Amino acid sequence: MQKATFSKKEMLFYNRGCDVFHLDHASNRTDFSDLAPNSIISSCFTAYESQIHPTTGLGVKYVSEGKETYWLKGKKSEVTAGKYLLINESEPRLDVKIKCAETWGMCANIEPAVLNDLIFQVLFPNKLDEMNQVQQYLLSPELLVRQATASDELQQFLNRLIGFVGTHPNENPPIELIYELASLLVRENLPLIGSYYKLGASKRTTRQELFQRLLQGKEMLDDSVFSEVNIGQVADECCLSEFRFFRLFKQCFEVSPYQYLFRRRIEKSLELKKQNLSWGEIAYQLNFTDLAAFSKGFKKITGVSPSQYVF
Repeated sequence: MQKATFSKKEMLFYNRGCDVFHLDHASNRTDFSDLAPNSIISSCFTAYESQIHPTTGLGVKYVSEGKETYWLKGKKSEVTAGKYLLINESEPRLDVKIKCAETWGMCANIEPAVLNDLIFQVLFPNKLDEMNQVQQYLLSPELLVRQATASDELQQFLNRLIGFVGTHPNENPPIELIYELASLLVRENLPLIGSYYKLGASKRTTRQELFQRLLQGKEMLDDSVFSEVNIGQVADECCLSEFRFFRLFKQCFEVSPYQYLFRRRIEKSLELKKQNLSWGEIAYQLNFTDLAAFSKGFKKITGVSPSQYVF
C-alpha cells in the first residue's frame, strides 16, 4: 500500500485534502474509519469478500477489468468492465465479493460539500453571489444511488486513476482529481439530477420523498420489459394514485410511464438482437402483440424498421 506524497505546502494549497492509496493481497489495511472525506483507492484482487459501510457523501465503485458483485437492498448488482455503482449513506451496509478472477477497480469517495457546490453551479449558473445557500440544495440521499455504464470520457479518466494511484505520483494535489471526477459524474447524471428539481414541491422533504417514490416506480418499469405490467399496480407500490404517478413521472422525466417502458423495450430489443435471435422471437419476448406491432414501434423510436437497422 502506497500513499501519494505531497509536501505540507502543496497539501495546504487547497482547504480540502484527499487520501490516495492502493489495495491488494499484500495490503493489511482493513479499517478505513480514518479516511479523509475525499479519497481515491485503487485495488487489484483475484478473491475478496467484505462488508462496506458507506459514509457521508458519494461513493463511486468502478471496475476496469474483472467483476465485483454487490448486494444493494438485497438486490444483486454486478459491476463489470466500464461500469460503475454510486452509493451513499442511505445504504447502511453493502456486501461485496470478488471471486476467482483478477479484478482491477477503484473506489472514490466525494464529500457532500463538493457535490452541493458543483450542482448549485450547474443548475443555477447565474447566481454568482449566493454560495452561502448551497446547503439548501442538498440532494435527496437516494438521488445518486444507481448503477450505470461510464461514457468513454469517464472510463478513460477512471482507468488513468487506477493506473497511477499507489504506483505513480500525480503531478497535482489529489483533491484536483476529486474535483475532475465530480464534474464528470454530475455531467453524466445531469438528466437525473435535473429531474429531481423539476418536481414542483414547496418543501424539500416532500420533493425528496416524491422523487424516491418515482425512482422506485422507474425501477419497477425497468424490471418489467419482459412482462406485462399495470401502471396502477406500480403507482400503488409507490403509494401514489395512478394519475398522480403519471403526472409526476412525466413532470420529472419528461416522458410518460408508458412511453418510458416502450423505449426501454426497444432498447432491450437491440441487446437481444446481438444474441442472434430473430425479430419475431424478440417481439414475443418483449410482449408485443405481434411482429407488425413491434416493427411499427421500433421504427417510431429508431426511425427505421428492424430489418433496416444497422448496428
